[in-house]
Amino acid sequence: MTPQKHNFPHWFFALYLLLLCWAPLPWGSDSGWALNLLSFSCFCLLALTVPLAFINDIDLAAKLKPYWWPLFLLGFVALWVSLQAIPLPDAVLELLSPATVDFNNLTGSELSTLSWEPGATQSQAVFSWALWTIFMLTVLLVDSPARARLLMSVIVFCGLFQALYGSFMTLSGIEYGFLEPKIRFEGVATGTFVSRNHLAGYLEMSLAVGIGLLVAQLNSKGSQGWRERLRRGIDTLLGPKMRLRIYLALMVIALVLTRSRMGNTAFFISLPLCGFLMMALQRRFHKGAIILFVSLILIDTLIVGQWFGFEEVAERLQQTSAESESRDEVIQDVQPMLQNHWLAGIGVGSFGSAYSLYKSPEVDIFAYLHMHNDYLEFALTLGMIGFIPLALLVLFSLYSSIQTLWKRHDQLAIGLAFAALMGMISLLIHSAVDLNLQIPSNGMLFVILLALACCARKLPREKQG
Repeated sequence: MTPQKHNFPHWFFALYLLLLCWAPLPWGSDSGWALNLLSFSCFCLLALTVPLAFINDIDLAAKLKPYWWPLFLLGFVALWVSLQAIPLPDAVLELLSPATVDFNNLTGSELSTLSWEPGATQSQAVFSWALWTIFMLTVLLVDSPARARLLMSVIVFCGLFQALYGSFMTLSGIEYGFLEPKIRFEGVATGTFVSRNHLAGYLEMSLAVGIGLLVAQLNSKGSQGWRERLRRGIDTLLGPKMRLRIYLALMVIALVLTRSRMGNTAFFISLPLCGFLMMALQRRFHKGAIILFVSLILIDTLIVGQWFGFEEVAERLQQTSAESESRDEVIQDVQPMLQNHWLAGIGVGSFGSAYSLYKSPEVDIFAYLHMHNDYLEFALTLGMIGFIPLALLVLFSLYSSIQTLWKRHDQLAIGLAFAALMGMISLLIHSAVDLNLQIPSNGMLFVILLALACCARKLPREKQG
């Protein structure tokens, strides 16, 4: 009897991985054409899903059933962003956003949408559905240990490329971004991104995935005799673990070279925090895990940091003050907006145009097309109707990672859950003072981490060779 097919073909998974590799290249896809191309590519993969499922005897409903809750939450957010951009009856607009109606009456505006900039919100609505597609494709395609390892490896290599490219451009003085000279952030690593902070956010998540791969390679059984210990020692020095450790060191070098204050802070807080949490949830302090995390912290902070300018990051942290930053003024400026539009928001993508009406005179509007605080921007642009489901989705994925670390004993599932947990926590810390989740490639990678946190609970146990 011919065995029943249950996996999507490898070439389809390869297209998914290729899309993941492309996303950060054109300035993090943070431009009109790059964002449209990224969204279009996601929908092309979505269009292939149903016929491929039919050809390969895949029960889509059964495969997606364990993930209906996060898919529903993310789909609701995408639907809400879509509704923000379409004209609404006056009665509905008055019910959801009286402040918008008052503003329209005062200015004579003929807009009948919740969004203050419907065109930008329409573009963000399309991308929101693309992110929903990416989440669905991730949980459908990452259905085996081999594919989980391959996806994690590709994420690490994407981060490694950004690290090598950004470091080379900075240390050589060539200072190119994506196929053209940089016009900002000369002297610091930006990779193919516009800002050093965007590269830092991408590297934080890539580093988390790489450390998760190292965790997946930890041997849960104690060595038997000196020969076994010698064999494992040689394998550590000459095998894949050492190569991966070198890759991670190169990414840490690039992270330090970004001189991103919160990027470095978030990484070095999330690493020991998640390491301790993993061992506590596993209810055992594994000697290999302790050595791994201690070595990562010591080598990265004491050696890599000293050689490549960690002290300059510390100096930037010490020099940060309310007088040298205008972000405090921005937060104060948006308080009336939050009070007036707390329920339905002003429309995703509308912050720049709306803030121009509220900003303090000393704030440069061109420096704040987005808030340097993802939480406040999402609360303002989505309103509570969209923000609460988004927050629930993140909490659900964090809970899924913690549940996996608590209940499962398969080392790959543990490594996958750790990668998702550390990547999410690191970027959530960074998002308190920056806008990484507004950058399409970083937002997409974050959504993939959310999906991997859910996949880790259901991932088949890896066969020991």
